[in-house]
Amino acid sequence: MRLLIRLLGISLLLLCGSVMAASVWKVSKDGHHFYLAGTVHLLSKTDYPLPAAYDTAFNASSQLLFETDLNALTSPASLTKMMQQNTYSDGKTLEQVLSPKVYQQLQAYATAREIPISAINRFKPGFAAMMLANVEMQRLGAAETGVDMHYMQLAQQQNKQVAGLETLDEHFAVLDGINQLDPDLTISSTLDDMHKVKDQLVEMKQAWRSGDASKLEQLFIADLKEVPQMYENLLVKRNQAWLPALQALRRDQNTAMVLVGALHLAGEHGLLQLLQQQGYTLTQLTE
Repeated sequence: MRLLIRLLGISLLLLCGSVMAASVWKVSKDGHHFYLAGTVHLLSKTDYPLPAAYDTAFNASSQLLFETDLNALTSPASLTKMMQQNTYSDGKTLEQVLSPKVYQQLQAYATAREIPISAINRFKPGFAAMMLANVEMQRLGAAETGVDMHYMQLAQQQNKQVAGLETLDEHFAVLDGINQLDPDLTISSTLDDMHKVKDQLVEMKQAWRSGDASKLEQLFIADLKEVPQMYENLLVKRNQAWLPALQALRRDQNTAMVLVGALHLAGEHGLLQLLQQQGYTLTQLTE
């Protein structure tokens, strides 16, 4: 199960070819439209420049909607709150939470990567998995600015409106939901996936960059469904919760660009399918 990759919300790589589709759609209904763009939250420097369709949507939009308010998310107060919520405060440690076998696997991996076990021992399982994944992304040179923050920074420079589809508390609750899963499953599946990350990134990036939602579904949605609670909390419930805000955009005179993790677009419960069911016309942009 590719739990590690979904924890990071990653998916993408470089193109070969001239005119190709991108993970950007013009979503139209009743004479109004907005742009829906699938993102990757962490990229490599070589992933830039992004497909031209992203700039097309950005330049045509006066407001941007992200999964949550990125300004607030990256503030010192929010980062402190996130750390507090994902750190055991009752003296408990991962060594006490994990089975001896899985904890030994964690120790062995941390030693091999020269990560002090004390640096992650107090973190809850979901957050610990994300920390390990971030270290691996950094090792692979794939922990640079992602699509979301790239356009957030551009929006600030150009004084465009920005907002989030969910509150910070709702966003943090998603991670807390991962902490509630079987700790052994969360840590062991993350460790099992570590050696696959480099190759998986290639597949994921190719599917993301070419806007191949069906490929993303094939690669990752089936794996997510193996843990129904995670699939529901990470994708299904959030997509359904965002739908009213997306529908309200056609009543706004300002054109919006909506940027969400690429996996939110794919599958039977993905935003592309949900919007089509609501009578929207979706036109995929090309390079």
